[in-house]
Amino acid sequence: MELARRFARQLAHPQGVMGQALGGLMDLANRRPMRVALDLLDIRPGEWVLDAGCGTGAALAALLRKADCQAVGIDASPTMIAAARRRLGRRARLFLRRVEQSGFADGGFDAILALNILYFCGRDGGMAKALYALLRPGGRLVAYVTDRRTMENWSFARQGLHRLYDEAELVSTLIDAGFAPDHIVVHSAPVTRTVKGLWILASR
Repeated sequence: MELARRFARQLAHPQGVMGQALGGLMDLANRRPMRVALDLLDIRPGEWVLDAGCGTGAALAALLRKADCQAVGIDASPTMIAAARRRLGRRARLFLRRVEQSGFADGGFDAILALNILYFCGRDGGMAKALYALLRPGGRLVAYVTDRRTMENWSFARQGLHRLYDEAELVSTLIDAGFAPDHIVVHSAPVTRTVKGLWILASR
């Protein structure tokens, strides 16, 4: 049980050598979720794009291969920001910040990518509300989480550090953040034979 809790803590805030190794493993595990999310985000040249919880910068690197955009990444983990800087150099603007305290002006982004971070959105919805505020009118958010029914089978997800979602709970969180119900679409699909993923596309 202690091992599961330590793993959950590292997922919430990667740090040190273990955090670096975990970042690499998560990049491998998230290849399909990332590809689907980037296709849904449909970045256009010149757009300002935020990767909220950018981790090692893998999604930003893939994003920059798809479109000539203004890429920005934030993460609350110094270990992950350091890894992203090693990967991306000057190709993206990277900041050590929490989503809720990003310091960016409201309405500054055309698109936001939020992979595996809504697990850490508090019951007050502060993270989701911050994501909504950062989008310009007409801007779009793509978020990914693993479905509750999958995560309930994982011991680390039962340690109280991850917020779990089914489709209805994910939609409700974004509605509470300010997104209109008719501007939200959920895509549910297998990631592997035993893992079900939820992607959500929402526009402001």
